[in-house]
Amino acid sequence: MPRRDLILLFAFALLFNFTLASFIREPGFLDDAYYFGGALRLAQGHGFTEPYLWNFLGDPQPLPQPSHLYWMPLTSIVAAVSMVVFGQTFAAARLPLTIVASALPLIAYIIAWRTTGVRRHALCACLLAIFSGYYSIYWGTTDSFAVYGVIGSLTLLAVGRELEIANWKTEFAIGLGAGLAHLARADGVLLLITGVGIFGFLGLGFRLVIRRLLLITFGYLLIMLPWFIRNVLAVGSPLGNGGAGTLWLVEYNDLFNYPANLTPQRYFAAGWQIILTGKWNALVTNLQTLIAVQGWIFLAPLIAIGLWQLKRHALFRPVIIYAILLLAAMTFAFSFPGERGGFLHSGAALMPFYAAACFIGLDTAVDWAAMRRSHWQPEKAKRNFSGLIVGVATILTLVIVIPRVMTWGGGAELFRKIGAVIPGDAVVMSNNPPGFWIATGHPGIPLVNGDVSDLLGAAGYYSAQYVLLDQNVPPGLADLYATESGERLNLIRRWGDWKLFEVAP
Repeated sequence: MPRRDLILLFAFALLFNFTLASFIREPGFLDDAYYFGGALRLAQGHGFTEPYLWNFLGDPQPLPQPSHLYWMPLTSIVAAVSMVVFGQTFAAARLPLTIVASALPLIAYIIAWRTTGVRRHALCACLLAIFSGYYSIYWGTTDSFAVYGVIGSLTLLAVGRELEIANWKTEFAIGLGAGLAHLARADGVLLLITGVGIFGFLGLGFRLVIRRLLLITFGYLLIMLPWFIRNVLAVGSPLGNGGAGTLWLVEYNDLFNYPANLTPQRYFAAGWQIILTGKWNALVTNLQTLIAVQGWIFLAPLIAIGLWQLKRHALFRPVIIYAILLLAAMTFAFSFPGERGGFLHSGAALMPFYAAACFIGLDTAVDWAAMRRSHWQPEKAKRNFSGLIVGVATILTLVIVIPRVMTWGGGAELFRKIGAVIPGDAVVMSNNPPGFWIATGHPGIPLVNGDVSDLLGAAGYYSAQYVLLDQNVPPGLADLYATESGERLNLIRRWGDWKLFEVAP
């Protein structure tokens, strides 16, 4: 494997990713605001606590709350370490994440090289992973894409390596990888299932299977057991506070029901038509993500051909199992979180493998065509089409990414203006409590999925004194937003589509 290639390509990936990241100066949406907020609290010495909520799962107690009870903490931990060293800024927080993301193309190079030994495959797979379409925008943020993508792909690579050559060190590494992946995202447990499950169906000797299972489990628990203990001490449950309740969402906005009421009884009472419609919508959305995002829009057929050709290859067997598990979990179990970003996030671990499979698929397609076109020169065609694919992926990525980074922003400047008229440390209800806290220092809770009486109930329990509405208002509060008046709610000021209300005693 040419070391010079890896060094030059890593430098190029760093240059590209940091160039894009330089345009991203603040969190742009709730997810990266949450992780950045968690990192900031850690760097400030407040530990795993947060002065805001982003949902009402598990009926959380008044603020401040134990943090990361739904989303996992590893991204915030990595960002916090950097902030301790380089300062409590967004740029310092995203620094290690952008570096980590730049390693993902090298993993694609290694996968392609180990699969075929063809340098063209390795180079093109690496470049395809650099120009990763929709994913490119997220490598320079404080979201979990980079951390989970690298850890997840390395764990899958380790599982594939173990299928080739059994080794106790690899088995232990699989457990560590699955644990770190779970610490980055709850979906990481699917990697543990993949790593443990694949060895149970190989017809291996009993002792070898037991050894593998024990070492994988030990490595996993070495990472996750401290976090499980923390959760038990914080809220009495090893898996956090209410995350499993998302199995019983009738709609995504049920996350914001106050008080939380996600139960199997309520779920099945909604009727099979509503339940199956939710699953169908999730399937359609996730397949669109699979084709348009993870398939670079135009490469999904070649990736599918490549995966079919590699279905018995040791490095790709766990990849296919994990991909099927992920699609099933994010479609039929956690349908609403899955279609709203869960499948997109956890699919980052598959990107290096898809990039490698693409060019195996291309070669297969060219060989098939050459058998039917005697004038074709297959080796020349493979080189030309490989270059064309990388070129189109580059242009496509730039067309997608440049407009977004030029307009990136989570509204921090507006939040600061709004926060300036709110006294002291008053608690504010809004659509983005983490982002509002980062910008203004005001604690916050989310808007309720209900009417004004539900809003007032949550405001009373969490001592919220102000309510900030924008045009993305929950249906039950649409009348309040339109008429600008409601029981015990007084309009204070407007900023365009944004309206600030004070909660009267």
